[in-house]
Amino acid sequence: MDIFYYSQKLEQDLKNGQVGYFGSNSTKILELSERLPKRIWVFKTPKGMKGSIQLLGSLLVSEEPRVAVQTSYPHIIYYDPFSPESVMFTDSGTMHRVQEVSAYFQYRFHSAFSANFQGDAGLQAIESNVVRGLESLVADWGKCQMLERVRDRKSVQPINPFAQNF
Repeated sequence: MDIFYYSQKLEQDLKNGQVGYFGSNSTKILELSERLPKRIWVFKTPKGMKGSIQLLGSLLVSEEPRVAVQTSYPHIIYYDPFSPESVMFTDSGTMHRVQEVSAYFQYRFHSAFSANFQGDAGLQAIESNVVRGLESLVADWGKCQMLERVRDRKSVQPINPFAQNF
């Protein structure tokens, strides 16, 4: 099981060096984390394309924070920004890619689409059969390690000073 996470601000968070966690006021994020997800797949609605979604990245879930986290959110799930498995898709914004991903999820998460991903609708469990299909869909997509998208890479340091930097 993985997590579908809708975030219009991930790219801005990366630019600002705010990485390593997603927060929510809802307990749904805790319920999903208790199911021991492997990854968080992050999506947004591209500008001017209401009713469509763009896959931004796939981030490896972590049980503990890998970077210092300062947030006012009461419920948090962590991911490992240093892992080579935490990637951002570099060509996911093309019309073809957006249509592929939107079509793939439109049927599976119809209620989330109709709710415009507001609140808990933007946070869904992705079961293993859907994950396999998604992995196959993005297998040949361009990608980069997520920290390549952080403007000031030196501002993102591991909590453990002896941890290996990737």
